[in-house]
Amino acid sequence: MTEALLNRYFADKTTPEEARHVLDWFDTDAGQVYLNHRLDKQLGAPNWHAPPNAPTPDPDRLLAAIRQRAQPFSIDRTPSLRRWQPLRWAAAFLGTLLLASGAYVAYRQVYPADVLQQTAFGIIQTLTLPDGSTVTLNGNSRLRYSPHWESGQTRQVWLDGEGFFRVRHQKSHERFVVHLPNKLNIEVLGTQFNVMARESRARVVLSSGHIRLANASGQQLDMQPGELVETNGKAQHVSRRRVDPAVDASWQTTRLTFDNASLADMVQRLKDTYGLEVVVSDPALLTQRFSGSVPNNNVTMLTDGLARLFGLTIRRQGNTIFINATN
Repeated sequence: MTEALLNRYFADKTTPEEARHVLDWFDTDAGQVYLNHRLDKQLGAPNWHAPPNAPTPDPDRLLAAIRQRAQPFSIDRTPSLRRWQPLRWAAAFLGTLLLASGAYVAYRQVYPADVLQQTAFGIIQTLTLPDGSTVTLNGNSRLRYSPHWESGQTRQVWLDGEGFFRVRHQKSHERFVVHLPNKLNIEVLGTQFNVMARESRARVVLSSGHIRLANASGQQLDMQPGELVETNGKAQHVSRRRVDPAVDASWQTTRLTFDNASLADMVQRLKDTYGLEVVVSDPALLTQRFSGSVPNNNVTMLTDGLARLFGLTIRRQGNTIFINATN
């Protein structure tokens, strides 16, 4: 695919055959990555805005709709399309009214109303997805997905927080994709894995099966059982190592288990999962590491267990935890 042809397409100056070629390319992995970059860039532009009271489509959903429509899409430049004034603002995403209007109609028809599940701080909840797969959400986590998945359709969910996935393999081998906030995607056929996706970082641990990670730049990484992959907020820096998956997923049980974990990791968990403010008297304490387990029934039992493991004084006042070295 050439940049010259893409520029002509976005300027709506291609022949029907050229447009067909571009649409077919959009349905490839390389084309999806290109569209993802272009959508993000356009949506983030300071001069972009929708008209008053117009619904704003999710870029990821718009991409999915384009993918759904790429094969059967017919090239039609009839004036009636150009009279769809309420959809003209959507052309800002892709640079052409023809593609944007068709994709947005598909977006509204194929994805009527997503299901949004959200857990409160410190609450664990297990959900069953439309295909029978299950997700256990940790506290302060959100999961979004379509209420219905048709046969042959890619199964997609959007996770913000932490969740343990038990994905059911389908006879037709439909893809299962988990979208994370930092544009990192996880693709799987049938497996079990833990995902922690917060604003500043993401962490994936594979328990069984096989999954593939892909970032917005198109880079891919295949994971094997027992591997941990961590990235920063923009998925630009990646670390990879072997771990015990049962330890990483222990938050689902009544005891939280750690293997050479730092106090800094635990402090971040107290903030992300339980919604607590944490004040550490000496920053040097954050580098301390430990292995062991603590009760996970409630915050008080958790902090009491941490105090014993680290040999620290931990005091709670309202929503703030104070951590000090033991005198």
